[in-house]
Amino acid sequence: MVKLKLERLKSIVLFCLVVISIVLTTQIWLNISIEGIFIMSENKGDKASELLSSDNDKASFIKPEKLIINDNGKRTLLLNETEVGMIYDRILDDTREMLSVVFETKEGMELEKRQLDYMEKLRAGRSVELQFPFAYDYRLFAGILGIDNPNWQEIKNIDTVVVGYDSNNLYIVDKADNSIYEFKSKSLKSSIRVMVDMINRGKPYSYIFLNDVDSERYSDIVFIPTDIDKHSMPKLSSYSETDINTSEDIAAYFFKDPSTLRSIVDPAGTVIYTDGEKQGVRISKSGVIEYVSYSTQSRNDISNFTIMDAINIATNFVNSHMGFPKDSYISSIEQTTIGNKLYSCIIRYNYRYEGIPIVNDEVNMDNPIEVEIVNGEVKRYRRVVKNIKVSGQDRSLKNPLEIIDILFIRLIHDKKIDIDDIMIKDIYLSYLEYGLSNPTSMIPVWVVEVQVEGSFNTAGRYIMNAESGVILSEPY
Repeated sequence: MVKLKLERLKSIVLFCLVVISIVLTTQIWLNISIEGIFIMSENKGDKASELLSSDNDKASFIKPEKLIINDNGKRTLLLNETEVGMIYDRILDDTREMLSVVFETKEGMELEKRQLDYMEKLRAGRSVELQFPFAYDYRLFAGILGIDNPNWQEIKNIDTVVVGYDSNNLYIVDKADNSIYEFKSKSLKSSIRVMVDMINRGKPYSYIFLNDVDSERYSDIVFIPTDIDKHSMPKLSSYSETDINTSEDIAAYFFKDPSTLRSIVDPAGTVIYTDGEKQGVRISKSGVIEYVSYSTQSRNDISNFTIMDAINIATNFVNSHMGFPKDSYISSIEQTTIGNKLYSCIIRYNYRYEGIPIVNDEVNMDNPIEVEIVNGEVKRYRRVVKNIKVSGQDRSLKNPLEIIDILFIRLIHDKKIDIDDIMIKDIYLSYLEYGLSNPTSMIPVWVVEVQVEGSFNTAGRYIMNAESGVILSEPY
């Protein structure tokens, strides 16, 4: 009997040691406290009121529009939400570090150029795929990561980055060149395989690329869940920064002493502050805050003004003028040149709530933060950032294939468009803000980006209620 008790005690001690080992390993890999392993995550509604960040590094704004995990034919979309945010960030950090190694290292680095159809093999294996919201200029991408003179100048653009997490091979996709650049080196290391294994233990959702089914009707980025019944999204409400802060508080971000300024209220209720000479701020009832500098030079006389300068200026300006919301990223860069010199640049930023982007059709802004730089100076700065909270029960979501069928009926029967002329460029979940009430309601929607050829030859975005399939907004 004593021997049996002793053996049982040994088993218990051994079990405890195994548990402690797992805990410590997790702590080392994820760099979190022991308490953080066992404490449940906070309620999503409580997390929504986090303060804006004002110490962001420009490299943190290189984020994918979609982060896809490919696992031997099984696929999932990883969202930057509370439960997995730490893993999501670790994958991004490791990928950025691997890219920096590639940009800086020539010796011992093997490069093989492949055709774009090699992506099928990468998606069939074990890899993570980071699809960026636009094609980054190669040198600009490297510059944002802090590499001024990167190697491999034959690469022109970066649309997507893929990491084979078993081999740690890294792939840069340049769609314009129809090429994939494969890099191999012993110096390429990451913990992405461990991160993916942790995600897989949580039974992630199953996704498919629709161009595998019909490449004539769907682009290669149309990526939808196959088990939508497991998905749900809550209804949200949002408060604008103009509801939380007084107009004087907002003006104080731009002027040292707002009390000395001229201020008027126009018939629409917009409050306007100006010093009468150099700059002004407009604060609308819809939550749009706009800063304008009247003193920006109009002549293109700064020969060394670059896109990298513009990104530095925009990052620093937003950091010091109200800050960035959580999960912000660069969504587009628009350039204007005069005489082969960069004259102006508009940097646009977007942000997400629990990994889901936000759409606002009531405000004439495609992105919630825009900074226009002219001749190395901020000419215009616009923002419509919201404080978001959960306000309703989770809503069930309509299958995206049903959404596409509803849209086809609208295009084919109501608009008389030939089905062969319709290309679905993308479909993804978003939150739609509607109305100008306080607070503003936000509901889950499917956003479908469509290209119509033939006599129409147009592109546009359809917004459809994710629960009912009703078309809420259409481009034409």
